[in-house]
Amino acid sequence: MPTIRVDDDVYKGLQLIGEPFVDTPNTVIRRLLIEAGVLSDSAQPAPNEAPPAAGGSVPELQGELTPQPVYEVFLLYVLATKLRGRAHKHEATKATLELMSARGFITEADQKVVSTGETRAVNTIAWGRNALKERGLISKNSPRGIWELTEKGMSEGLRVQLPSAK
Repeated sequence: MPTIRVDDDVYKGLQLIGEPFVDTPNTVIRRLLIEAGVLSDSAQPAPNEAPPAAGGSVPELQGELTPQPVYEVFLLYVLATKLRGRAHKHEATKATLELMSARGFITEADQKVVSTGETRAVNTIAWGRNALKERGLISKNSPRGIWELTEKGMSEGLRVQLPSAK
């Protein structure tokens, strides 16, 4: 799958028209391409993508992978509220998984082991951390293995209102 980079203002625009906790940049772009008639409406999102937004509801999680943006929200919340803005990656991952599990956000599909030997959930948290880092919410200058919120990340993390599963 190709990787693309978008300007900060384009990313912010995608966030404005995306559904929080559901959409990814890919699902927003997909929807726009379908509306423009460039992409067929029958084209299906990749299995690890969130489904198109549907009235603000949390995606059905039975047997499906939990979308990465959901992991990002939980990780940001955990780092800000439970771990005082800084933790070793193992501690942050464990706390995020525990909270997501308690709220019903870890599916059977998320618990499958991938080629790295870790579960998809653990792998997705690591990718979520990278996304938060790219958005300036997690420090790029922390010691190896330490996940530390920036001032902006702490502020956003303290404002997070976690969703509850269906």
